[in-house]
Amino acid sequence: MAYIVYGDFNCPYSYLASLRVDEFVRRGGSGIEWRAVEHDPRLPLTGTPRGAAQGEWARELGEIAEVSRPGEAVPEAPPPVVSNTGAAVAAYAEALTDGLADEVRREIFRAIWVDGRHVSSPYEIRRIVAELMYPQASALDHRYGPDLMMAVDAGRVASGTERRFGATVSVLGGPLTVTGQRRIERWRAEWQGLTPVVPAVVCPDGAVLPGLSGLGRLAELLPVAAPKPVVTADRELAKVT
Repeated sequence: MAYIVYGDFNCPYSYLASLRVDEFVRRGGSGIEWRAVEHDPRLPLTGTPRGAAQGEWARELGEIAEVSRPGEAVPEAPPPVVSNTGAAVAAYAEALTDGLADEVRREIFRAIWVDGRHVSSPYEIRRIVAELMYPQASALDHRYGPDLMMAVDAGRVASGTERRFGATVSVLGGPLTVTGQRRIERWRAEWQGLTPVVPAVVCPDGAVLPGLSGLGRLAELLPVAAPKPVVTADRELAKVT
């Protein structure tokens, strides 16, 4: 594995890191593994109003706006309510088993930072996962019978009807499997042994780049294409003569 990125769904810097990882993959890159962690697992399940740290939010959002690149739609405001992301991390850990890790990571970040959803509840997280596992379709697509398969992508999802409908986290917000729990514990132990900052990018040589320095390294993996030279009338005339 070339790069490892530890990120928190509540962190705007991690949101930008997620955008850059997706862009890297979109361009055909590989070798980046995302590992979800909770920066503050003590956040209440009822949510925290964003006004409780308005100044800190303003500073963080201002910093990512300064380092954002053309085409990177970074958030301009924090979510209305800051979520406890325990269930979100559990869903991501389980999504690796189902082959949906990138999609789940992307949609949880979108739910928080684009849609402003409060995702502390495991039921809200289940809705997000269900939308990926069992996307909305027309009425005809949902018809089934002895000779018709239901419109579920069973090839990518582990066995179990409940799991296919998004129930990859328990009603208490934890992972459903021992494998998922071990992933969460291992990721957190690894991250805490490196730095208290998110995101944290671990490079192929073992160097740990936290926060803005990690974002900078991810940006280096996405070089901006050089602008095409502008052909002036004088240059065109010189070619003719």
